[in-house]
Amino acid sequence: MVLGLRGKNRSCPSVKVDYFIHVKDIKPWPPTQSLKTVRSILIQWTNGDRNSGSTSAVAPSISDGKIEFNESFRLPVLLSRDLSVKNGDIEVFHKNLLEFNLYEPRRDKTVKGQLLGTAIIDLADYGVINESTDITVPVNCTRSFRNTAQPLLYLKIQPYDKVRSTSTSTLRGKLEKDSSLDKNGGDSVSALMSEEYADEAEVSSLTDDDISSHSSLAASSVLESSGASPSQNWEVCSMQYAVC
Repeated sequence: MVLGLRGKNRSCPSVKVDYFIHVKDIKPWPPTQSLKTVRSILIQWTNGDRNSGSTSAVAPSISDGKIEFNESFRLPVLLSRDLSVKNGDIEVFHKNLLEFNLYEPRRDKTVKGQLLGTAIIDLADYGVINESTDITVPVNCTRSFRNTAQPLLYLKIQPYDKVRSTSTSTLRGKLEKDSSLDKNGGDSVSALMSEEYADEAEVSSLTDDDISSHSSLAASSVLESSGASPSQNWEVCSMQYAVC
């Protein structure tokens, strides 16, 4: 049984709770030398007959002394109130177990694998939560160990609605930031294109007289450097305009 804040619908025999559970890690690991040879471990979780799932298989970090999972799952739960218990503003729920089983997976996926340990929490102890809660659960290993620290499973339980709203806000902020970057980038490109068009307009603004003047000066310079006579200059110039 569990203690929780009594809600407005306290006469209702049950309450729906939507948890978001994050599986962090297990440490210290390994508790015994025999578990040091385990290559990979996965966690299979079960809650009643309908809710179940598993993490990916991960390799223990012997040097760090832990098994790091960092996986999350959503767990909708129907908690039953114990109406026989009356305790003012505090309500009590019947036991509702969430079980974590550690397995060493085998190459043949049809076989579940060897059970290494189990950790169990009673969700009735937490009831309807409004904030995230960190939990440590003892892991009872199937292989006996002595004179060593018992490994603990580290979890975080959060209200699913709050996690969803936070994720939505984060995504919206990211989209707004990307949109702002695109806009600024567009302004920069527009400015560069305007400068480029201005340069092209300046070049195209040269008149035919300017071009003729530049051509005449260039021709005169060439003729003077060659030492040609004025009549020869006239003939050359006449040929130049004929060609033009």
